[in-house]
Amino acid sequence: MDETRSENKSMLKATGILKWLASLIALFLILTFSLFIGPVKIPYMNIIRIVEEQIFPWSNAFPRSGVEWEIVVLLREPEIIGALIVGSTLAVGGAVVQSVFRNPITEPYIIGVSSGAALGAVIALDLGIMIAGLYTLPLFAFMFSVVTVMVVYMSSFRKGRVPLTYLLLTGIAISLFVSSIVAYVIYSNLRLQSSIYFWLMGSLSQLTWTDITILLSVNFLSMFASALYWKEMDSLQLGEEYAASVGVNVERTKLALIMLVTFSTSVSVSFTGLIGFVGLIVPHMARIIFGGSNRVAIAGSAIIGAIFLMICEDIANVVISQEVLPIGIITGMIGAPFFIYLLTRISRGAYAA
Repeated sequence: MDETRSENKSMLKATGILKWLASLIALFLILTFSLFIGPVKIPYMNIIRIVEEQIFPWSNAFPRSGVEWEIVVLLREPEIIGALIVGSTLAVGGAVVQSVFRNPITEPYIIGVSSGAALGAVIALDLGIMIAGLYTLPLFAFMFSVVTVMVVYMSSFRKGRVPLTYLLLTGIAISLFVSSIVAYVIYSNLRLQSSIYFWLMGSLSQLTWTDITILLSVNFLSMFASALYWKEMDSLQLGEEYAASVGVNVERTKLALIMLVTFSTSVSVSFTGLIGFVGLIVPHMARIIFGGSNRVAIAGSAIIGAIFLMICEDIANVVISQEVLPIGIITGMIGAPFFIYLLTRISRGAYAA
């Protein structure tokens, strides 16, 4: 009996290692493949030489000037790295929020991140504010996103604590209210409809290497800090009473996790606009592949989220010839059917929250 158990554990461990290796290899292959995808066709060998020149600058493999160099280095590469970072961030945020709320159909946007960011962006464009130059819109989107979540959190206080039901419903109500203000501002100013369109639909096409540096530094730290709470999140998934009984400071943990998710998601949204469904569907994929514990689900969500968003970006680049669709359209087309499928499984009792 002991030998059988030992063999089963060894097989499970080997299977787990193979899953991680396969996911990392898939991430690398998709990242590499994405370099060759875009609305402008560039010979494959030229792209390889450009990458070689970046890795080995003394090789003189390709001249560091010209249209092809700028397309690959200044447009495609920031898009790909941006998809990797933002996909990981939204997916990890979704895994954290689903654990905190003990609800499989929640995502970071549910607490007001998206509506607050949209309001900040619309106000900056409507008033023509340029206090931070090109970074004015991301700055306003970030500030209004954080403020909206703070309003949601403070409005949910009941007798010194924040019940999750109140937090969820308050987030939905305030998000709808703020979204109504956004809709009114856009409707009353036709000039905004074209300038805000791509931002509301989500787009990675405007990212620069400076943006990537900010996203990478902020979001990596936020995701790493969230992963450190994996034991507390596992306890919260079993209920707040159980978590408190095993020594978890429930209210402080909820606040810390919500602030970390708000911070990382707000930074992502402020640069890329609203990209939906990543935080909803990817954590479920990660838990199915790697397991339910947040010890593996957080890292798994980061990898699967990066893969998912890079694939969506590739589709957005080729679905219409010489045009780039907003990536939020692609994630919505993929995410909505999955969401309906998830609801069907929940109604049949085939999915445990």
